Amino acid sequence: MKKNLWVGILVVALWGCWMNLGWAQEDPLVAAAREVARTQLRVPKEVELVFVEKRESRIPGFFIVKFQALTPDREIPIVMYVDGAGEKVLVGTLFIRGVNVTRQEAGEPKARKMDMAQFAIEKSATRGPSEAKVTIVEFSNFECPYCRQSWMKIRELLQKYPQTLRYVFKHFPLQNQGRPFDLSALVAATQEVSNEAFWLIHDFLFSDEGQKIARQETAKVKEKIEELMKEKGYDLQAFQTAWESGAGKRRVEEDLKIGQKIHLSGTPTVIINGYLQRGGVTEELVEKYLKQ
Repeated sequence: MKKNLWVGILVVALWGCWMNLGWAQEDPLVAAAREVARTQLRVPKEVELVFVEKRESRIPGFFIVKFQALTPDREIPIVMYVDGAGEKVLVGTLFIRGVNVTRQEAGEPKARKMDMAQFAIEKSATRGPSEAKVTIVEFSNFECPYCRQSWMKIRELLQKYPQTLRYVFKHFPLQNQGRPFDLSALVAATQEVSNEAFWLIHDFLFSDEGQKIARQETAKVKEKIEELMKEKGYDLQAFQTAWESGAGKRRVEEDLKIGQKIHLSGTPTVIINGYLQRGGVTEELVEKYLKQ
């Protein structure tokens, strides 16, 4: 009798662990809806589909299955209608007496806040105090004219809000090899010298003269960087060592991995306090975050 009791307790305990570890099979109706979302709505594999709820719908014999599609910057609700057998899945908009019931049940898309820790700010070149209320993370590269325009505006904002605004630069050349990558790696190598050395070169390359230099061969760019650093008394040997050892290259590769993880496809890309922003950074936008 005792042996049977202990076997029963063990089975229950193992079943509880199995369920808690997420090994339980997904509800067939939810699985059917998920499959249709992937194949018919063409939700990419890299976009996470988080199940929200399943309940009876206003269509007789059908259930509502709701997901949230998590893109880097949005939470997009998806609602589908699945019959009780999990064989029929309706995709579309249900209207009842002229009312869009599907929209009511789904809700509106909303901004998604990203974890700022994933941006490894402590490894990046920054301007502004670490305790600033507003932190701007920008993925940028020195061959992008739109990145230059973005920096010009952000520089003005840093001057206007010196105590409440922090800027974080992330390298994101649009090629992971070749001259564009080498340009970013050269500049990243200056970070091994100091934060100030990086900003000296950063500001130069986004100047009129610097934009012309940035399009020259890697050796010419390196020569100019060394000239500027020597004028300011920076340690050229430290820069040379960082370049030859691949330290600059590794910094760029780390930033590229972060950008790819959140599915970035172009520059400039700006994240403010964890929210990806479409369009340029404006004073009105900064004021909005300062007031939050």
